[in-house]
Amino acid sequence: MHGREHPVANNLGTETVMEKINHPAHIPTFRAALVLLAAFGVIPTIAFNVYNVCKVVQARKGSMLLALAMLYPFLVLVGGVLAWDHLSPSDIIGSYPHLVITGTGLAFGFLVGRMILAHLCDEPKGLKTGMCMSLLFLPLAIANTLTARLNDGVPLVDESLVVLGYCLFTGALYLHFATSVIHEITTALGIYCFRITRKEA
Repeated sequence: MHGREHPVANNLGTETVMEKINHPAHIPTFRAALVLLAAFGVIPTIAFNVYNVCKVVQARKGSMLLALAMLYPFLVLVGGVLAWDHLSPSDIIGSYPHLVITGTGLAFGFLVGRMILAHLCDEPKGLKTGMCMSLLFLPLAIANTLTARLNDGVPLVDESLVVLGYCLFTGALYLHFATSVIHEITTALGIYCFRITRKEA
């Protein structure tokens, strides 16, 4: 014989189920996007590029360690941003995902462009020093987050301003890099890019 269900308990159970249906668990979309991007975009690309570099190094009988040493600015960039987010009291990736991704993307683009030009122009010396220009802001940002531990969880500079400054810094660096490359190319070829001149008759 089945026991009689209490109407109050029955109503409470129904309300709980309806709340779960109407208010599903919040899924952080940006974190899922970052994980998927890393799993299906970044990691396969890096693995394929390392494989290609191995073939080229073996063909030229060079040093694989020296070739892979060029990756350390990229590793420092990713590690620095993750450390900044881990130490941040306001979770910068969760609070300002677009700014963090934009700033890091600009820094990554600068590193890639700098490396491509170095290989095209045969510039092995001083390359990593020039590439590390895009990493200068990260120690300042991390130091600012550490001040929060000495100031009751409040950083010296508001992190929204720091993240915005990160984007402005990397954007200015990338813009300077792009314009300088265009200027050198146009100077070498004797043409104009940012100026319109009247054609001679």
